[in-house]
Amino acid sequence: MDEEKLGEQLRLARSEGGCFLLPRRLLIRLSGTDAFRYLHGQVTRDLTRLVPGEALAACILTPKGKLAAPLLIWREGEDFLLESASEIEEALLARLERYIVADDVSITLEKPRQVVHCFGKVAFEGSISNQAGLHVSRLGMPGIDREVGEGDSLCQVSLLDPAVVEALRIERSLPAWGSELNGELLPPEAGLDLTHIDYDRGCYPGQEVISRIKSVGKVNRNLHLLVAAPGGGLHPGQAVLSRDGTESGALTSVTTQFDTGSVLALCFLKRGVEEPLFAFDPLTGLKRDLTISRNSGT
Repeated sequence: MDEEKLGEQLRLARSEGGCFLLPRRLLIRLSGTDAFRYLHGQVTRDLTRLVPGEALAACILTPKGKLAAPLLIWREGEDFLLESASEIEEALLARLERYIVADDVSITLEKPRQVVHCFGKVAFEGSISNQAGLHVSRLGMPGIDREVGEGDSLCQVSLLDPAVVEALRIERSLPAWGSELNGELLPPEAGLDLTHIDYDRGCYPGQEVISRIKSVGKVNRNLHLLVAAPGGGLHPGQAVLSRDGTESGALTSVTTQFDTGSVLALCFLKRGVEEPLFAFDPLTGLKRDLTISRNSGT
């Protein structure tokens, strides 16, 4: 699809919403009489706030407060469903099983499901708004997941190009596993303290570290949205430098804002760093000026 059509999709998605097919992801079922008590003691959210038909964003942490996995959690009957990145299947299963001692909890992998996520007016005011689904925020706004079966009317819906979905994610400063999120991250560095953590709940592994960060009120780096003028030369992993040439961070995700031509990038910047900032590509010798967007998520 050419950039003009991508730009039109992006403009419409901002104002009207849209639908897109979810990529492959990890889905785990927790069942058993102790499933609630066990899971409640492992995650960063208060599961008593879980509403039927809605998904809750949460984290599982290491005892040192590092991110073991970002999660979406919802109930299906008496069971709990946990969704996370497919790349961390082995590590997450091991992490969950490690804390089961004498609990009546069973952990099973679910078969992949074909799901379309709809958001904005398309989800709540359009022709498909009366169809049942799971309420969940995937792009920083309310949306609904709907499973797609053969002959389903959702099969006839025009889906957003994956490049447009990625542009929406980046311009809203939403971190993704493998790009911004990894096992060395403290959740507040990526702004997950605003969406994935309840500070008024009981203990879970890593809570002391997270509470200490909140009391101090700062971390050593924060995720920011950076903007560059139209043109190439930016790529994930590229260093971001301050005026004096000091490295202040590295780009984690890069996209074109198809309707304006601007280049958007997510980057963890050291605390206290100020503009001007620039990226330098040693292979091409190209220097690109960067500005910190007012829409930065943190």
